[in-house]
Amino acid sequence: MKALKYFNFLTLALLTACTSTRPPVGFEPIQPQYNAPAIENDQTITSSEPQSKNLAQLDETKVIGKNNEQNATATLETKSTSGKKQLAEKQIPQASRSAPSSWDLSGAMAVRSRNKSSTASVNWYQRGPGSYQIRLFGPLGSGTIMIAKRGGIITLKDGPKTASSSNAEQLLLQQTGIRLPVNNLYYWVRGLPAPGGIQSAKRDTGNRLLLLRQGGYTIQYLGYRTVGKTVLPTHIRLQGNGVFIKLVINRWSI
Repeated sequence: MKALKYFNFLTLALLTACTSTRPPVGFEPIQPQYNAPAIENDQTITSSEPQSKNLAQLDETKVIGKNNEQNATATLETKSTSGKKQLAEKQIPQASRSAPSSWDLSGAMAVRSRNKSSTASVNWYQRGPGSYQIRLFGPLGSGTIMIAKRGGIITLKDGPKTASSSNAEQLLLQQTGIRLPVNNLYYWVRGLPAPGGIQSAKRDTGNRLLLLRQGGYTIQYLGYRTVGKTVLPTHIRLQGNGVFIKLVINRWSI
């Protein structure tokens, strides 16, 4: 009987312990170690800073790429322009010191000095630096004047008159009253400076003389023509020592 009462009491105690909300005696409630922050109004907190940085980096990358593309295009255009310029310069005939030493030319000449003025047709035959024959048709109202050099002797024929000298410039001055640097004309007519000092010279991109000041004369080159593998003047103006000469060359034969 006592055993039955004790068993009923034990069963009642166990049922009471299982249905109670309070922890059993001797046990402490376990507290959570992490408290999540409360979010007000059920709003999700997100950071826009990384996204803004990414957009800025993307825009910067686009700008850099565009600048690189523009720089590359500019470089290609510069190289293209430079190439075209070099090609154009190669196509410009170059004046050369290997100009012919022998030639035939024909043209017209106008001469004006202090007290005389005339025009003449010109035929110039040159055979090396030491031999030439220049014919002037109709200068100074006369028929033909011929100036010829063979060896060291220069001969001038004016109609029936003939005179000779070893100095071509002095001979021409005595017979016609016109002072011309005949020896320098051998170089000037080909677009070259004569040996000796040069006061000044101006050239174009093809190294052709445009202006030359030498020996008291100013020579202007107003036109050139390609003859064979060289370039020769077609229009020359010479002024100095009281004389002005314009020479237009219609034909070169070398």
